[in-house]
Amino acid sequence: MGTERTDEQNTDEHDPYPRRPGYVTGADGRTDRTTTAAIAGVVAGLVVVFVLGFAQVSDAVAFPVGIGIGVAVWLVARARWRRRERHAGRSPDALPQARDRAISEANGGRRFFVAQNPVVVIVMGGIFIAVAVVPVMVEGASAVRLVISTLVVASGVSCIVQGVGTLVARRPSAAGHRPTS
Repeated sequence: MGTERTDEQNTDEHDPYPRRPGYVTGADGRTDRTTTAAIAGVVAGLVVVFVLGFAQVSDAVAFPVGIGIGVAVWLVARARWRRRERHAGRSPDALPQARDRAISEANGGRRFFVAQNPVVVIVMGGIFIAVAVVPVMVEGASAVRLVISTLVVASGVSCIVQGVGTLVARRPSAAGHRPTS
């Protein structure tokens, strides 16, 4: 079909999803926003927490150590990838900048996420907040539970803000619908 693209055709600067080594590729074959370095960091952190769980290390130690090692793996892998990009003569920031520019242009100058159905995103944010707050209220607070709940509440607030931003962005302007005399 005429909509299919080959790697040779995928050199447009404003294409937000060109195939690019060092980034995760989605099922549709396009480059995702997530780098493989970030995925490696998350996996390393989860593996460390899993192994420390088998060693019966307390949660108060296992989670911070897992997070620290995950972040360290992500930063080292990212630094090595950026060094390889510079060595190959490419700007490591070119793809994210082109992607941000394309997203901004597609969203009418807004750089935030525009949801297909903002009500679903707002409800999802409310569910995140409820799932984070209810266990703390029912079972009591501990340091680990408060940290995890804070992160989940922050995700819920982010969803709500993005949904409300989409609703505001879709609101028709009053000046655009007035009849001209």
